[in-house]
Amino acid sequence: MGRNLRRAALAALLAAPLPAAAQWQGPDAAPLFVNDGQPASKHNYNYAPSLIAEGDVVHIWWCGRGPEPTDTDVVFHRTQDRRTGAFGPARVVLRSTPDTWDKTYVCDPGVVKGRFTNPADGHSYTHALYYSGADNLPGHQNAVGLAFSNDGVTWVKYPEPVIRPQNTDPGKRETYGAGQPGLFNADGKAGLFVFTTDTTTPERPGFGEIFVRHTADGVHFDPPVRMPNVASDGALLFPNTDFAYDFRAGQVYTMAGLPGRGCTPPTHCKDPGKNPDRETYRMGLFAMPVGALLAGTGRWTPLGQLNTDVTGFYLNHSPGLLRDGHGNLTFDLPRVTVYFAGGDPYPGTWNIAAAVQTQASPTLPLRRALRPRDGQHWVSAGYIAPDFAPESVLGAVWRLREPGTAPLYSCQVGTGPHFLSRDPACEGQIVLGETGYVSEAPRPGTRPIYRCLAPASGSHFVSTDPACEGQRSEGPLGHVLAGAP
Repeated sequence: MGRNLRRAALAALLAAPLPAAAQWQGPDAAPLFVNDGQPASKHNYNYAPSLIAEGDVVHIWWCGRGPEPTDTDVVFHRTQDRRTGAFGPARVVLRSTPDTWDKTYVCDPGVVKGRFTNPADGHSYTHALYYSGADNLPGHQNAVGLAFSNDGVTWVKYPEPVIRPQNTDPGKRETYGAGQPGLFNADGKAGLFVFTTDTTTPERPGFGEIFVRHTADGVHFDPPVRMPNVASDGALLFPNTDFAYDFRAGQVYTMAGLPGRGCTPPTHCKDPGKNPDRETYRMGLFAMPVGALLAGTGRWTPLGQLNTDVTGFYLNHSPGLLRDGHGNLTFDLPRVTVYFAGGDPYPGTWNIAAAVQTQASPTLPLRRALRPRDGQHWVSAGYIAPDFAPESVLGAVWRLREPGTAPLYSCQVGTGPHFLSRDPACEGQIVLGETGYVSEAPRPGTRPIYRCLAPASGSHFVSTDPACEGQRSEGPLGHVLAGAP
């Protein structure tokens, strides 16, 4: 570990209290906007946002398909008014440069403010943008580039990559390489911590590994430290993540991808033949003291999940945390806002959505709803489509795992009926994600719930009645708190 990393670790507030668990609001299966800066084509896509909040204005940079015929991935920018929700126009602010190392595409922006000097031109700048770039399709051997700006719109590129893949062996040339930067500013100047994915050094399961590097000038970096990728509940954090810092508590936050469906038996996917899931359907919010992270030895504390059951989107991936100009989210705590890509397996459906974490009860109401036209039920502690009418609240489930609890999974049969299951593979159907946790045994203040089937409609529902209200019982699911929050 470099001297700067050690100094930062020693300065951290390692004994700070952990943040509270997350309860999410939104996005109710709706994107924030349609990208009016793209061509009128069904092949458009939008993902990997980076965000800075300045007063009542949010600046959003993200990766999307650029204007035809020459551009593939480019970086867009637009603003959002936090008071009204109104958006400014979308425009392309960074694109590939012909006959250079990033001549094919640029993507995955990570933007931070500070005081920077570009060694290539000697000028001073207030913004730095790190990005993934490549000179080939399908995009092997990505590297991380850097651009500078004084307004966040007009960017001047540094001519060479600032972070390259660590392993240059011939056998690693056909992999993604290094990219997907996330970052925060440690000193308000040019002292940054930059996180990147690298697929050339995989020693643990997953798409690749995440490394953190310190830089004192934004351009030259200390040796990388492999980031811990396991949470205290055993969850494995995947790349395609974002990071932010709470400087008051010395906590690093990450919104990280979690393992996806896989699309191999016994897990069913939406379109396994034509478009297998190429991104995950769930992300987790985690926190860790900065010193433990920089030592490479800590374990992440889980704070909650965003999955299909919560958002209503089949896929949820490529997140960006709302931060201030230096990459801190302290200004907005206890709220945490995440922007991300939601959509279906086909990238042309991916658009930017947002969800807000609130800190409230450690439990969530388990709600039952009915669609009158066909008698189908939907039971969830998360998203329920608007054509379902509320029927009842069955009790409350725990948001996070506690001793003696087990996950309750939200599932769907193709595009049809929804049901709950204790099976993590959803009995061979589509997994929407954990809707909460149930007690495996009776405890004070709880009551059992049962899965039921209405043969006439084919609807699965949940009831507190062991006789399933005169319908067919499919067995107990566990115990919920009798008083909903």
